[in-house]
Amino acid sequence: MDTPFRVLLIDDDADLRKLIKLTLEFTAGWEVATAGDGAAGLEEARRQKPDVIVLDVMMPVMDGYEVCRRLKQDPALAAIPVVLLTARKEQDEERLRTSGAAGVVLKPFDPEGLAARIRELVG
Repeated sequence: MDTPFRVLLIDDDADLRKLIKLTLEFTAGWEVATAGDGAAGLEEARRQKPDVIVLDVMMPVMDGYEVCRRLKQDPALAAIPVVLLTARKEQDEERLRTSGAAGVVLKPFDPEGLAARIRELVG
């Protein structure tokens, strides 16, 4: 069995946060902390130093690209792999490619396969 990840999920949609948290906890046995916006996510990342960060792209105030940029500029957080969640891959292709993220999970996604996709992207 693979070692469980400590995941930080940053998403402004409370229902989606709950779905992803429960899915990763029950299907993969991972420990999942959550944050409802970019600023809170950055604070949680600094506090928890998770193994992987799952980050929604479309959020108010500070979008996922800005959060990812700040994570990658912080020497204490830069090595943490970031997986972006988006429904707009085609529109954001260049930003996704240059974001520094380990990869992308497209919405809608299969909750049952989410943990496997994250593990595939971050190794």
